[in-house]
Amino acid sequence: MANNSNKRRSKLVDMGATPPKAVYRPPNVPPAEQEVFDIPCSEQDLLRVRLRYYRNKIVDFAVMQLTSDYDTWEELARIDCCGGTIHRHLFGRSGTVLLDHDLIRDIPERDGAWDVVHDSYEGALDEMQEKWEDNLRRWRCG
Repeated sequence: MANNSNKRRSKLVDMGATPPKAVYRPPNVPPAEQEVFDIPCSEQDLLRVRLRYYRNKIVDFAVMQLTSDYDTWEELARIDCCGGTIHRHLFGRSGTVLLDHDLIRDIPERDGAWDVVHDSYEGALDEMQEKWEDNLRRWRCG
């Protein structure tokens, strides 16, 4: 019997494998424009908003809640879009992740993606403005 151990073996493609899902990606800066601004909640607390605009639509955003803790700004909550979803994060004072990528809404890869992101921004901002005190209490208690 012949020894075939030195022969190269061809690698077959797994035809049953599912290709990776395409994920929404907003336009880069430039051509998109980006702005960052703060909305005060108290003397020590604020919401930092990052918006990316393209063709008169918000195509990417993040609303982050920050608190001043011994002269250091600490992030304690965030609603953002990345990885093809709009989702929320919550953090504890010790740096623990209390909630990671809690799904709010999927963003389609192409058709209607900009509308989904644009239409979701106000709800995200409203939620962060309404819940900032609850988020702060949760962050302090951990």
